[in-house]
Amino acid sequence: MELTQQENRKEKFSSLKTWAKLIPFLKPYSRNMAGILILMLVNAGIDISFPLLSGYAVDQFVTPRTSEGLTGFAALYMVLVVTQMLCTMFFARAALKVEMYLGRDLKKKLFTHLQTLSFSYYNTTPVGVIMARVMSDTNKIGSVFAWSLVDVFWSATYVIGCMIVMLFLNWKLALLIIVVVPAIALLTLYFQKRILHINRQARKINAEITRHYNEGISGAKTSKTLVIEDKNTEAFQQVTGRMKDTTVRAVMLNAVYVPIIGFLTALAVAFVITGGGNMVLWGDIGIGELTIFMNFALVIADPVQTLARTISNFISTQANIERVSALLELEPQIQDTPEVIARYGTSLEPKKDNWEPLEGHITFDDITFRYPDGTENVLEHFSLDVPAGTTVAIVGETGAGKSTLVNLACRFFEPTDGRILIDGRDYRERSQLWLHSNIGYVLQTP
Repeated sequence: MELTQQENRKEKFSSLKTWAKLIPFLKPYSRNMAGILILMLVNAGIDISFPLLSGYAVDQFVTPRTSEGLTGFAALYMVLVVTQMLCTMFFARAALKVEMYLGRDLKKKLFTHLQTLSFSYYNTTPVGVIMARVMSDTNKIGSVFAWSLVDVFWSATYVIGCMIVMLFLNWKLALLIIVVVPAIALLTLYFQKRILHINRQARKINAEITRHYNEGISGAKTSKTLVIEDKNTEAFQQVTGRMKDTTVRAVMLNAVYVPIIGFLTALAVAFVITGGGNMVLWGDIGIGELTIFMNFALVIADPVQTLARTISNFISTQANIERVSALLELEPQIQDTPEVIARYGTSLEPKKDNWEPLEGHITFDDITFRYPDGTENVLEHFSLDVPAGTTVAIVGETGAGKSTLVNLACRFFEPTDGRILIDGRDYRERSQLWLHSNIGYVLQTP
């Protein structure tokens, strides 16, 4: 299946299978990932303890107006701050390692895989599209797993921990916050499919922009010769205009989604402050407990919004993973058979001891050929015998099939029908590397 066909397949909504394709790349850094999550668990626990310490300080020092035990309290507080600082330092180092190494491994895997693809892939795929996959997409994936995953884990742990502590302290006040969670979940489900769809479009258009850049620079000589600078500029303006429109749509969705989450969180904060204040007046809770709830209510807004933003970022990253995995899963159009590989090896692991010497006798036996992306035959029932040691010049008008014959002889493409024999044997019976290692190809420009 061609890559473009894979991209146009029916979009799947938040498929776990897509994310599971990255597991082999994440396994080497499982210790780093585990360390990051443990450090963030410690950080979240310390963050949860700070409101409790504030409530304790109000009850033990502020209300009774005494400083007895304040030194020990301050020492404990300082230990927690220093511990959190060290956890953040070690986490940042581990996260940076995951980001850099995961991106590197994906790039290496893509580059190696690109060496195995057939010439037809490069004949139909712009360089800019390939560059966008190898560079931009892999960088985004590395960044998300290093940093966004941490944000999700910390935010979720912090919010759940706050809920547990608040339920333990006063379930009535805690329910005023918990009641907004289903609304946040429903809004996330509503927006994520739309955000994912738009980000898929944005990634495709970004690849087009990279292609235009590449063709504009590498083809500058041709553009000036044909005086088509105005057409190039118009085409570039059209694609960048589409990118602007798509990006604005994505930003508008996020601009609606994130503030709604923030509003719901602020509403819960207002409920807690109002309800808690009344409870203090009625004597149901003390000032210290109200202080704890006010601190929780005020600081819980940020992790909830962070969680919402990070989920959006994860949703958009699925498009990058789909593009990278689609390229990695793309099979070469021209492949050696298992029997040939067993005898002669692969392009990356050849068995040169089994290679036979090449004499150079080439036979085109009743060849018919159509390019994979074409609709008409370029050659029909073509036959030609070129004995070893013979010099042959092929001439003809543009489009007659001269380059096609050379590409077929080099096995950059294979005949649609018929056979090509090298020294009397179908060249598909021996490895591509064996053939290419015995061919000298001088391109037109040199």
